[in-house]
Amino acid sequence: MVMIPPGGPGGAGAAPDADRRPTQRRRQPAGPVRLTCLGAAAVPPFEAVTSASVVAVTEDGRLVLARLDRGLDLPGGHVQWRDRSAEAAARRETWEEVRAELAALRMVEVIESDYFGPDDLTYMVVFAARVRRLHPWAGGHESAGRVLLPPAEFLGQYRGGHPWLMRHLVTTGIAALGG
Repeated sequence: MVMIPPGGPGGAGAAPDADRRPTQRRRQPAGPVRLTCLGAAAVPPFEAVTSASVVAVTEDGRLVLARLDRGLDLPGGHVQWRDRSAEAAARRETWEEVRAELAALRMVEVIESDYFGPDDLTYMVVFAARVRRLHPWAGGHESAGRVLLPPAEFLGQYRGGHPWLMRHLVTTGIAALGG
């Protein structure tokens, strides 16, 4: 799959903050989306990476979470045209959603998705990182705020569509950070 931005190769005419691969609310073709965990050793082509997220952990072991319309979630989101890597997208999204600076990122999972169909596979990349610094919260368009919670408390109240996957990401992320 080759990603061609609006205006042709090189992104001429594409806003740098536009998503490289926006998703629709309705999946075409209809039906359940298959998500497959490939592990941290997988290396998807960057052109096929649609989103990046971070299990962001403070020194005292709490998770830094974004307060979104859908509830609390890991900071992360869609890769944009200006992003040069999944790591850059993860750092940008973390800044936009929770105003946190991260230390070194460690890959913890690559999730393959057939959202766009079985012949057009895409990837979500999940990292773990220690939080280097929390900056003062200034409201933004990306989230309604940030919340710091112990992992067990977050997992106990998580209401996303795949609680098993979130548990896997959080526990794998914490283990990758040595804690």
